[in-house]
Amino acid sequence: MILDIDQDITRMNIIAHGRELATIMGQDRDEDGGRVYTWPDDRTQHVATLEAPVLMTDLAKIAALGEHDPTLRDTVAALYATRTRITRYAGTQVEFTQSKYPGVWGPSIDTILVCRALSNLDLSTVKTSIEVGAGSGFITKFLLANDPTLARATMVDIMPAAIQACQDTITDPRARYHTGDAKEFLETARADLVISNPPYIPRPRSIDDNPYEGVGLLVEMIQEARDFLTPGGTLLLNYSSLCQDIAQRAIDDAGLSARVIDELQVPLKVFNVLNNPTWLNYLVEQKGMTRARRAGYDYWHTVQVVAIELGGQQ
Repeated sequence: MILDIDQDITRMNIIAHGRELATIMGQDRDEDGGRVYTWPDDRTQHVATLEAPVLMTDLAKIAALGEHDPTLRDTVAALYATRTRITRYAGTQVEFTQSKYPGVWGPSIDTILVCRALSNLDLSTVKTSIEVGAGSGFITKFLLANDPTLARATMVDIMPAAIQACQDTITDPRARYHTGDAKEFLETARADLVISNPPYIPRPRSIDDNPYEGVGLLVEMIQEARDFLTPGGTLLLNYSSLCQDIAQRAIDDAGLSARVIDELQVPLKVFNVLNNPTWLNYLVEQKGMTRARRAGYDYWHTVQVVAIELGGQQ
């Protein structure tokens, strides 16, 4: 299945291709009537369009397709059940098979938002970049495609499977890969642009006991930004309105300033939060999240891409 998101993130086209045409879309005979089990991967068929995408897998919008066409709904569901998903945005494409990279997730709507934000940044002075928590590698692949002056792009992830996904995805000779703790890596690394889409849902006590849950990594990157950015460098972070107070406090304490490059209101679709009454109540009672069902989801928050710029000073 191919998910093709337009430049402004106003629609997402769902496309069948290759073997799916024979197994799902009914194209199991050739012109001579012979049985076809698969087609070349470059053969495609548009199946559906989801307007104003807020999730890569939006079960509510998929279900709504069935109000007028149950077969279309079930066809889209069958495509989502296939092993491999291709994500396309603004000329960048990543093919991702979940089972091939255990524990690593393919591109999310957050990923696409960061790429849209990068499109609105002046990258002409960016010669080196580091992506913290690179995952599938989509963001760095997008950056490499859109910044011809970039000399080196390093992807860092604590999970070996994530770095393997990046290596399988990106063959650009400017790419570098590092498996390990990003905080340790940043102690000696320097770059003009550091990008991260870190965990951003605050959780009681998580900052103290686990820096990779809640917002601990986010806070530490803000606190240490002067140490790993070159003069005039930029830290580009993606975080939720649910942790905006925590992030702003860290920005103020570090004597930095930030500007919002892009934002998108999205459903909160983190099952470990939604199915944990203590965590959910914390977000409602202490972080101002309200329950207001719309478009098939009870809880919403705003994801923001924020640029913290040193402005030529360390």
